[in-house]
Amino acid sequence: MTAYREERIGRRMLLATALSSVLCPPARAQQTEPETLSDAIRFFAHEKSAAEQYGVILFTVARDNAGLYVRGIRLYADAKAEFDGLISELRFDLQNGQEPAKSAKFNAALQAAAEKRVAFTSFVSDEIDKLPGARPGLPDVIRAVPELVTATTNAGISIWNAFHQARKESRDAILNELDHLEWRPFSELAK
Repeated sequence: MTAYREERIGRRMLLATALSSVLCPPARAQQTEPETLSDAIRFFAHEKSAAEQYGVILFTVARDNAGLYVRGIRLYADAKAEFDGLISELRFDLQNGQEPAKSAKFNAALQAAAEKRVAFTSFVSDEIDKLPGARPGLPDVIRAVPELVTATTNAGISIWNAFHQARKESRDAILNELDHLEWRPFSELAK
């Protein structure tokens, strides 16, 4: 690797580290019991932001290795599809009065979303651990699927409860907020 290329990668890693520490403070990942609507929205927003920052870091450190890069993009795309689907299903269930926690289909979607997100963030973390020298700081995330399933379930229940106790205007605001929780495509992260 040329000195110029190493310097460029080093600068990108520092930028990714700075961004991740500002956008994804570690304390949020430890939240496993969202109790209020704002806690639940914060939880989903943290998941989105952390995953996107892992994507930026993947772009920064692996784009010159086609195999790793393509695998990372696929893992991100799989996790994005599952989480976006989960959010869409939650939105649909809210509008149709079906409690998500009592739906076997929703629980299966939740399990798949947790598995895919953990697979993606673990992949990036493992690749970062292999790098020599300075490593970018990764946003803190829940690393175990069961913990992520529990936290996501609790967030969904909090949103469900708040939605069904709210007036029409507040319900519309909750649905609108859910729309903003979908992850950005990888192509937007790599710009």
